[in-house]
Amino acid sequence: MERNDLLKWIRCDGADIVDRFLPPGAQGELDSLIHDRRHEIDAGAFLMFMSIRALLCERGMESCDSDREAGQIMAMLST
Repeated sequence: MERNDLLKWIRCDGADIVDRFLPPGAQGELDSLIHDRRHEIDAGAFLMFMSIRALLCERGMESCDSDREAGQIMAMLST
């Protein structure tokens, strides 16, 4: 999937991506970060990042590459 296609999908139906691709344990990780209060977290952005990363890995992208690509996509969404 091309980056621009993924951006369009997220902008049109980001909730669907989170519903379909949020990895098990991501909500628990978020809850732990919030509970520890060591970091200020945008819960929606965290869950979207985790979902995008999982989607990219599912489509065959290596873990370190999916982290970088998910981060770039998140940056593009905020502009």
